Amino acid sequence: MSIRQPIAVFLCIAMAIALLWSVALLSISAVALVFFAVTDIQIEPLKIKWLLTPKAIRSSIREKPYLWSFTLFFLLYLGSVMYAGNISEWWSLTHMKIVFLIIPMAFAFLKPFSRKEYMLVVVSMILMTFWSSIWVQVAYFQNYYLFNTSLGFGGSLPTPTGHIRYSVIIAICMILSISFALEKMSIKYAWERWVYGLLGLYFFYFLHILSVRTGIAVGYAGLLLLVFFYLKRMKVWLRAGIVLMIILFPFIAYHTIPTFNQKINYSLYDLKQFNLGDGENYSDAERWQSWRAGIEVGNQHPFFGTGTGHFRSALKDYYKTNFNRDSFERPHNQFINVFTLFGLFGLTIFIFILIYPMTFKMFWSPPWIPIIFIMQILSMMVEHPLDVTVGTSLFLLISLLGLSYQSGESSEGRGA
Repeated sequence: MSIRQPIAVFLCIAMAIALLWSVALLSISAVALVFFAVTDIQIEPLKIKWLLTPKAIRSSIREKPYLWSFTLFFLLYLGSVMYAGNISEWWSLTHMKIVFLIIPMAFAFLKPFSRKEYMLVVVSMILMTFWSSIWVQVAYFQNYYLFNTSLGFGGSLPTPTGHIRYSVIIAICMILSISFALEKMSIKYAWERWVYGLLGLYFFYFLHILSVRTGIAVGYAGLLLLVFFYLKRMKVWLRAGIVLMIILFPFIAYHTIPTFNQKINYSLYDLKQFNLGDGENYSDAERWQSWRAGIEVGNQHPFFGTGTGHFRSALKDYYKTNFNRDSFERPHNQFINVFTLFGLFGLTIFIFILIYPMTFKMFWSPPWIPIIFIMQILSMMVEHPLDVTVGTSLFLLISLLGLSYQSGESSEGRGA
């Protein structure tokens, strides 16, 4: 009996939990996952077989190209060594992208995840997220006045990981929970459906307590997509209820949830200051400045970008020359980041990586998996999640796990 698949499921659970707990565990779990994926360990009798051969890789690429396509992002960084110039700078940006090689490889060599295996991983993340949200609220209510004041000046609540990534995780858990309730999915008991439904409503409420605009935006986008995908399957009263909630709840939250009220007021003030030309020290203005810097630096090298060796120095020079600042910000947009680094060539490859899995019919069923994938792409419009460990791990784990599960469901459907 091979223990490869059970160990892989355990390591994926560890990664799902580590998203909110330990960056070190994320890295350790990823390395361990690829090791056990390419090493077949059997017991009774004990037998160990190395599976990573050129023939096996070629066969896997033919069978699961939608998983291997994610490795192109790592190859983009690897190939840029040819014009990096500064090798130490190239390596400092490239070594973080090795996960785009090892995690897709791991899922490509493993068997498709079954429904139960998929749910064990995802529900682990949901439960850990729920538990963490309790402690975030405890900290908030213990210092109620302090945090409400801080939010009015662009601050955030204390979160177990970066507040923007945390808010996206909350939004994803909300969509997963609601979808599991709609699909009547469970690991063991039928009553789990009601638990998932209640968790979905709770995460929707908690998004407004957290009041991180990125999380709220992708959360509402996910709900709209959910209504669209389930349009024919939802009863009229349920569709109307969700749409009414999407329309009315922001107004209710503004008048009843202090954190949400403060964040909206700060956003309006930030915009006003930017329009007056005095927004340099405000978060939205910094984001817009970073977009401008990334685009203008990228336009100086439109075809192949600055390259990884000159990326930081080019941005630093731009900020010094145009904003008279010694510090600089990476563009708060994943697409602009890629354009600045690799030009139109790299941007084309990056867009292909995102679109290619969508060309497979299985990608669109079950509905919540493409919804979550699209939500993460939307978050890339205002942040660069693939340049931080938690954002990269979340994107790869949830996307590849979903594709693996879908491929298994699709094969069973064809077999039936």
